[in-house]
Amino acid sequence: LETLYNKSSCAAFFPLRGRLVAICCLTAIWCTGCASSSKTVFLASFKSDSVGSQPSHQQDVGTVSLSPGAGTITVVPTPPGSSGNWVEINHPAKPQPETVMLCNLDQPGPVTGTYAFLGNFYIPTGCEVVTLEFDTGTWQQPGGNVDFFHMDFMPKNNVRLDDSTTTFGVFPRDQVFTVSVELDTAASPPIAHLLLTGGGASGSLDYNLKLGGSDQFGAVKIWMGFQWVGKLDVNELLVTYH
Repeated sequence: LETLYNKSSCAAFFPLRGRLVAICCLTAIWCTGCASSSKTVFLASFKSDSVGSQPSHQQDVGTVSLSPGAGTITVVPTPPGSSGNWVEINHPAKPQPETVMLCNLDQPGPVTGTYAFLGNFYIPTGCEVVTLEFDTGTWQQPGGNVDFFHMDFMPKNNVRLDDSTTTFGVFPRDQVFTVSVELDTAASPPIAHLLLTGGGASGSLDYNLKLGGSDQFGAVKIWMGFQWVGKLDVNELLVTYH
């Protein structure tokens, strides 16, 4: 698997806690000939948000847009085995309007290059399909946001890509694990380098992006669809560009 992060990015992780620090240090060891600079374009630790409230629109870097639909999006205490504030996305009934948290990147406009996403996830037993999606634009821009790549965390504890027959990896229930996605939007074809780690999660894959739009990357969407029931927790969400 190609490097998911460069050495200079590591400094941005140290104020964070737990698994993201460990992942950063690991990828710094892997790194050879990495770029000398990177920019954080989204960071949400939720540490300034109050437990029981919705996450603030303005985060450490970038903004969060919420569309609870028939569910709730709430700051909650840490799940077992972790620390800090988390955000719980809860979709309790089906078929009901989807529950969505959109993480809007802080950048002046779409820029091709290499983006690295890292995030901690906690998916309990009984939760159905959870989607991590990479979108063009934001809800605030003309045309809104359009999916160019997504990962479905399935009931069988593997990950399905773009609603296709392609699956990879295994993730745990009732344990914190980390999702790492590196998007090379300047490659031809654009490619995603995927890694699951921590808490018993495992699996890596290099995946050529099938849909257009990666050169317009502007947001990360974490959500549960109208046809699924369950809840998940996320925290320490980070996207960098280099």
